[in-house]
Amino acid sequence: THGDIKDVLSFFSWDAEKEQDFCPPNELTDEPKEAKTEQDEEFSLWMCQVRIFFTTKFFPAYQHEKVLSEKIKENRIQDAELAELRKIKDEELAKLIAGREAEEAKKQEA
Repeated sequence: THGDIKDVLSFFSWDAEKEQDFCPPNELTDEPKEAKTEQDEEFSLWMCQVRIFFTTKFFPAYQHEKVLSEKIKENRIQDAELAELRKIKDEELAKLIAGREAEEAKKQEA
């Protein structure tokens, strides 16, 4: 209905003025300009604003989310590798400490 179009137009109006270069000024139609009704004009404006939304907001945000997902996966792999290295170093350190304690015990016995 006509009221629904106004609600949608108000939702998208924040980008309309800034991004007019994304929408062609005149739609390529065979009918003369006078034949367009107010609803046709509102619908054309709405379609233009939807196009603006998808090209300037939605698609870049989706691409950014994909990049972040890949980085998160890479970071998890790196964290797992670092944890494994820390575990190996801790084991080596524990062996060194145990060896030194054994030497200390031998010295005390002697």
